Amino acid sequence: MSKKNLLRGIGISLCLILISVAIAFQVNKEKPIPNLTISSENMVEITEDVELDSYGFNRMNMEVEEGKVKRNESLYLILRDLDVSPQTIYEINQKSKGIFQSNRVKPGQKYLAYKNEEGAHRLILHANSLEYVVFDWEDDISVSTGRKEITTKIAQTAGVIESSLYETLMEKDVSTLLGLRLSEIFAWQIDFFRLYPGDHFKVIYEEQFVDGEFFGIGDIVAAEFTSKDQSYDAFYYDGDETAGFYDSEGNGVQKALLKAPFKFSQRISSGFSHNRFHPVLKRRIPHYGVDYAAPQGTPVLSVGDGEIIEAQYRGANGNIVKVRHNSTYTTAYLHLNGFARGIRSGMRVKQGQVIGYVGKTGRVTGVHLDYRIYKNGQPVNPLTVDLPPSKALQGEDLDTFRKKVKVLQERLSLLNEEENPSAVASL
Repeated sequence: MSKKNLLRGIGISLCLILISVAIAFQVNKEKPIPNLTISSENMVEITEDVELDSYGFNRMNMEVEEGKVKRNESLYLILRDLDVSPQTIYEINQKSKGIFQSNRVKPGQKYLAYKNEEGAHRLILHANSLEYVVFDWEDDISVSTGRKEITTKIAQTAGVIESSLYETLMEKDVSTLLGLRLSEIFAWQIDFFRLYPGDHFKVIYEEQFVDGEFFGIGDIVAAEFTSKDQSYDAFYYDGDETAGFYDSEGNGVQKALLKAPFKFSQRISSGFSHNRFHPVLKRRIPHYGVDYAAPQGTPVLSVGDGEIIEAQYRGANGNIVKVRHNSTYTTAYLHLNGFARGIRSGMRVKQGQVIGYVGKTGRVTGVHLDYRIYKNGQPVNPLTVDLPPSKALQGEDLDTFRKKVKVLQERLSLLNEEENPSAVASL
């Protein structure tokens, strides 16, 4: 083929291509463009860089350092080590007034420091595993408090006492706080200062957790306690107008008065007697109280709600506090080292409130508390007096309570006192 014919062929081909393109363009121009709609099928989700921690803060692209307060370390030193300027630290302290006291920082407290490319901008300081304070200076300076979420699960355990309730619980790897809860519930029926080998218990209770770690013992759901072959039971009930612990018949378990005026066990050095030999007077006279040989300064508690009718120094009785609980019962606390703040005649006190401290004032030979109960004006033995029950459940509350108790009694009956504590699937 000659060069001239070759060029002619190429030209014809280019013309055909241009004609095809023009036709295609015209066809597409006349054809309508379909409507486009957005739906969950054709929509692409745009994700944000968010990773919230248990405090509600975003940890994405963030460095979080954990630490503990060292001895003699202050909030100022912690912030300074995070390269926070003295001016900002001053402003943080100003913002903290009424919310956080910087002198309350103690060794061992946990803290978390949040850092980004520009440095630290937030500090979380824990007062304990539950409560914390947030110091934030990223934009505006702010100081706020917070609480971690408490989660609960139902657990159960049982045991036989060989030496003490607390040692029995420790052997089962159960928090001794459970013992305190039980003693608070049954304090009106059982003298927990005088438990005997062979006494036994069964209990269904709440365990509390913070961030998956054990935090404490919550409420008792149901319990049985046998002491000196006498059995007692208690079930928690929260009705429309009443809440508390009741026995299986719906009678209130909590009595009007505590068994003893102390939070913890104290040794009895002398009992109630109509004819006791007095160690100072050297002759026999009545002793209308129970002497507890507690250490000097031990807090003395009011065994019930009531009104103080005497708080003074009175001769042989030394410093004395008398509390009238109702028209029937009055209690007295003798030989006190001193009175608690605000304790005076005419003041109302609550059950368990500290009213004074063990001492040796008056006619005594040593440190002790002489505790007395008067029923209708007459002294009675605090260790044997039959204390009055609280109000019983009635009507619909009683019917609802009995249905709940039936289920809980079945749970308790299945508990083996030799087994370790276990979780309850549901109630």
